[in-house]
Amino acid sequence: MIVVEDGSSLLLVTQPDHAHFAAELLALWRADGLPEHPRRERLLQAVREHDNGWQEADSAPRVDPATGRPHSFLSFPLAPRLEVWERGTERFLAEQPYVALLIAHHALALHHQERQEPGWIELLDRLEESREELEERAGITAEQVTQDYRFLELVDVLSLTVCNQWPQPVERPGIHGFYEGGHLHLDPFPLAGATSFEIPLRRLPDRPYVGDADLGGELASARWKHKKIKVIPA
Repeated sequence: MIVVEDGSSLLLVTQPDHAHFAAELLALWRADGLPEHPRRERLLQAVREHDNGWQEADSAPRVDPATGRPHSFLSFPLAPRLEVWERGTERFLAEQPYVALLIAHHALALHHQERQEPGWIELLDRLEESREELEERAGITAEQVTQDYRFLELVDVLSLTVCNQWPQPVERPGIHGFYEGGHLHLDPFPLAGATSFEIPLRRLPDRPYVGDADLGGELASARWKHKKIKVIPA
């Protein structure tokens, strides 16, 4: 779950909804050879599903006892966090090895610094061991995985910047971006024209919650709203 302080409120965006926005953004990408990319459709699906393992956790958010606020994806406890990445890859292992492969690659890239930490060792070793088999089944080389993952990583960080309202600019090879006042600014501009998007969210009172049931009750009565985003040239 993405949790953002907004005055006296908390804005909650699910990880799957963040990933969906990332895929919508990439679907309109006209730069970097993406329109003619031979794996474009599979790549878009992998981007859309790269955080699918969070859907169970985000459907029943937990309270962080240290703060009394909902756990964000950054504060989520270790054991259920490991389960997120187990689920995220296992859902696609049998039928869609390319999607499972990019999700596994994403997990390995995100958590390489935890490589020697208890819990992470076993998970990351398993993902690493399965990568070669998935590459063979998906008909793709390790170099092509790296090339495709560059797209996923870019729109992932752009979407996270928007959803979290991060003020820091995004700098990646060949592109500069920043979020300000409901606008995502990109230079050089990779889309066909300025485009608007909507990201689902819920608004909760920013108060201490006494437990998961208290948080769940507040969420049950919160109406779904939409964060409107316009992507424009910087």
